[in-house]
Amino acid sequence: MPLAVDTYRARLEEMMAEVMEEHYLHAAGLKPTYEIAAVYERYADLTTLEQARALADGAPVELHRFACEAYLGDGTKHLSEEIANAEAALMVPVDGEEVPYREVTPRLLNEPDRDRRLRLYDARCAVTAEHMNPLHERVDARVRELVGGLGAGSTLELYEGFGFDPQALHRSTEAFLAGTDALYRRSIDAELRGRVGVALADARPPDLARMWRAPELDAAFPTDRALPALRQTLAGLGIDLEAQPNVELDVVARPGKKPRAFCAPIRVPGRVVLVMLPQGGQDDYRALFHEAGHAEHFAGMPAELPAEDRLLGDNAVTEGFAFLFEHLLADPAWRRACMGDDAPEYPRFSALYKLFLVRRYAAKLAYELELHAAGASRERLPARYAELLSGAVGVPYPETDYLEDVDEGFYCTSYLRAWAFDAQLTDHLRTRFGGDWFGEPEAGALLREMWSLGQSLRAEALLRQVAGVELDFAVLTAEAEAALA
Repeated sequence: MPLAVDTYRARLEEMMAEVMEEHYLHAAGLKPTYEIAAVYERYADLTTLEQARALADGAPVELHRFACEAYLGDGTKHLSEEIANAEAALMVPVDGEEVPYREVTPRLLNEPDRDRRLRLYDARCAVTAEHMNPLHERVDARVRELVGGLGAGSTLELYEGFGFDPQALHRSTEAFLAGTDALYRRSIDAELRGRVGVALADARPPDLARMWRAPELDAAFPTDRALPALRQTLAGLGIDLEAQPNVELDVVARPGKKPRAFCAPIRVPGRVVLVMLPQGGQDDYRALFHEAGHAEHFAGMPAELPAEDRLLGDNAVTEGFAFLFEHLLADPAWRRACMGDDAPEYPRFSALYKLFLVRRYAAKLAYELELHAAGASRERLPARYAELLSGAVGVPYPETDYLEDVDEGFYCTSYLRAWAFDAQLTDHLRTRFGGDWFGEPEAGALLREMWSLGQSLRAEALLRQVAGVELDFAVLTAEAEAALA
């Protein structure tokens, strides 16, 4: 017998808290094994096909989406455990040393010797192909099987039923790729030559990783200034970080901690954890400020909001707030106010990094449209992944990452729309409160008003309500041209 909507809503909040707690403990290196299957078993009444079908009519679409995703998650829970535990246990052999799989990324960032970077990267790809891809392929096959039971012909069709429109976004991102191609290649070639001594034509992904690490910028981003700069920024907006008992910072290095920073909204708004593995320089600042944007958004939601408006909804909204904070780092006015200088070369560097990321995610969207379409040839997918990513970024991507480099639930569409949302919201804040908007309590009041809505509105509707403009991906092309031309 399917649960009533109100009962389901209350139960999903409890399930999400346990899921996020398990994810946090394992990904933060506090728990060596990932044991998600037991959580799904405790909430088996939320994850059945019958329940997902029952919520298809009359229930809020986000509850239906959660039920469908819970059904898929339940069907792959043991494989998810295998993947996480394999990541935590695998070692990558290079030059007689065994490097933990999760430590490869920070090693690539901080390794000055190019030949060693390439050997480490190639060794990681070999381990991915041998040990990780068979697990990812089993998940991929199982999800395609389960999606049929939800009445969809493909994962793409399933998400279109939730209101996603990745095809329309793809048309915008294809125009962005075409419109920025010459500018990007000219700019990235010059940056690679100047920072790592390699031309774009000869570069590989680990060269980009080292270039974005940019140790030459470390003096402008001292480790001991990161947290004080965040506290000062929030204080300028009328937010006292130390007076927020619901926000926890986990920013210490420990074995087993994932290199990718994340925010764990375990109880929204009661307990939100910001997790970051220190890797050095401006990378740490970007991660800290990005996740702080998430943390403040989740911590600022009223507990009275329905669970689907706090825990679910359009993730382009929370990603937009994360980018809003992250991109302050490249604002000369912010640097003068919070760091005591304007780091004149950093705004251009940051603009190029953003252009790289948007182009990379535009390619990921193109690839995922093929990956998740009905009748997609699984044999062709590795080559298509490499072709699309390499074409957008300009360096040869490996076929081995064709499933590992995919976020669940078309999350790439959230990132892409969030970049436009952030650019337009930042312009609105500057127009309304001045270039030093980050030091205006009235701007903080507006942000808190937006955060109080949770994710009840899609990014398009929220931007329209606050700034009176339509979400426009073309602003990112204009922004790149202004910063880099």
